[in-house]
Amino acid sequence: MYATLREYEGIKDPVEALQPLRDGLLAEMQALPGFIAYYFVDVGEAGDRMISLSVFASSEAAEASNRIAADWVERWFADHPNTAPLSSRVDAGPVVSSATA
Repeated sequence: MYATLREYEGIKDPVEALQPLRDGLLAEMQALPGFIAYYFVDVGEAGDRMISLSVFASSEAAEASNRIAADWVERWFADHPNTAPLSSRVDAGPVVSSATA
């Protein structure tokens, strides 16, 4: 398994940010072969910081998701300037341990 953690800072309205995510990025991620899971988490005390975690069966799918996410963030900036993040960071790698209920 491979995972990508993306961090977004400066999100002005987390509730409004969810709609473009649901309408676009999630469907594109789910369509990739080897898709396992996607999580979008509000971690900002003032609602200005969110992280996403995407998990895939292969490194190729994870890399493809990174290209899709980068393109999507560009469109997010262009189409939704009032909800787009001010900055983002991406980290990715193999999952070395995991657990589920």
